[in-house]
Amino acid sequence: MNIITISREFGSGGREVGKRLADVLGYAYYDREIETEIAKRMHMDVGYVAKAMEQGMTRNIPLHFGRTLASYPMLKQQVDILVEKQRMLKEVAAASDCVIVGRAADVILEEYKPFKVFVYADMAYKLKRCQGYAEMGENLTPREMEKAIKKIDAGRSQYHAMFLDIEWGRKEFYHLCVNTSGMEIKKIVPHIADYARDWFEGSRR
Repeated sequence: MNIITISREFGSGGREVGKRLADVLGYAYYDREIETEIAKRMHMDVGYVAKAMEQGMTRNIPLHFGRTLASYPMLKQQVDILVEKQRMLKEVAAASDCVIVGRAADVILEEYKPFKVFVYADMAYKLKRCQGYAEMGENLTPREMEKAIKKIDAGRSQYHAMFLDIEWGRKEFYHLCVNTSGMEIKKIVPHIADYARDWFEGSRR
């Protein structure tokens, strides 16, 4: 199966890149669907699952979760979410070609040899895109919005570190890093798709 993982800075348009890329390639697309399905399987609130997966768990669960699970006392419910997430990601990766946004999929699915993309942008562009984002709340000043963006990205970095001791966003870890600053995403996605096709073709030689 061809698996593409999209890691992204908040406000960089990574979700849009992932969705458009899946459409261009004809791949299955997974983003918030992951939390929805986990919540359904575990009979939990989807909002709680989403918060736990990207922000709310790192204070209680140590780094390198995948390698030290048995070594630390943890909150069982939080660990169960992580375990179920890993199980589900591997299920969807084995089922069909797909694009997965976030969820530390680049690390968790390493055995599937995914094409790893990191999407980033300068702060001015991210601030512009974040205007109107429900996640940002209402009536935030630009300074408050920038602080919130940095906090969200710090949480993503810390969450990623739970699975692998490599800095989140470090270019050496990804096959393609895309700066969306000032770009129209729908115009650059076909080029990303071509790059991905060539990469998969080359990886089979």
